[in-house]
Amino acid sequence: MVLITNARCYSTTDIFAAGFQDHGIGKVLGVDNNTGAGGANVWTHQLLLQLLAGVTPVPLAQLPRNSGMRVAIRRTLRVGRQAGTELEDLGVVPDAEHKMTRRDILEGNLDLIEAAAAMVAGLPRFTLDATATKVGGNLRVNVTTANVQRLDFELNGRPQRSDDVTDGSRTVDLPTALAHGKLTLRGYRGVELAAARRVTF
Repeated sequence: MVLITNARCYSTTDIFAAGFQDHGIGKVLGVDNNTGAGGANVWTHQLLLQLLAGVTPVPLAQLPRNSGMRVAIRRTLRVGRQAGTELEDLGVVPDAEHKMTRRDILEGNLDLIEAAAAMVAGLPRFTLDATATKVGGNLRVNVTTANVQRLDFELNGRPQRSDDVTDGSRTVDLPTALAHGKLTLRGYRGVELAAARRVTF
C-alpha cells in the first residue's frame, strides 16, 4: 500500500499517517515534504480559564484586548523506529515526495497516481488467504500463502500454533470445542508482519 499525504494533513490524518508509517503498513508518498504536524488536543486560553474556575490563586489571567491563545495538550508520540518522537510540530516526513504537476492539477492527479503506482510496483507482494470450517472436534483451516515464512494461528485471542511455511496451499486442523469463533492468522517475513487475516466460523 501507499499512503498519499500533503501539508494539510492535520490532527487525525496526521496521527493516521504516523501510525501507517510507524507500523510499516506501506510507504508514504507526500505531495509536500511534511504533513501539517498537528498531533495533539488543542485547548484555548478561555477553556483553560473555565476549567480552572474556583482555583485559588488563579494561575492564569485574562489576556488583554480579547486576545486568545491555544495550547497543545496530550501530545501524540510516535512508535516503532520513531518511538518517543512527538508528532505535534514535527509531523510525518514522507518516504518519497511528488511535486504536483500541470497534469495533476488539470487532469485529476494523473502524475500523482502514476507515482503512487510506481511505488506499489516496487514493493514485495504477500498472499495470505484462508477459510475455516468445523470438522468434528477440529477447526479445519485451508491456507494459501506467498512470500510468507512463518504463520501464527490465534483462536479467539489465544495463540494456538506457529508454523514455518513455504509458498503454496496447506490444510491445518486446530482442535477446538468451539462451535463459533474468530480465527486470526498472521504471516511473517523474517521478523516483520507481512500479512494478516481474520476468519469467523
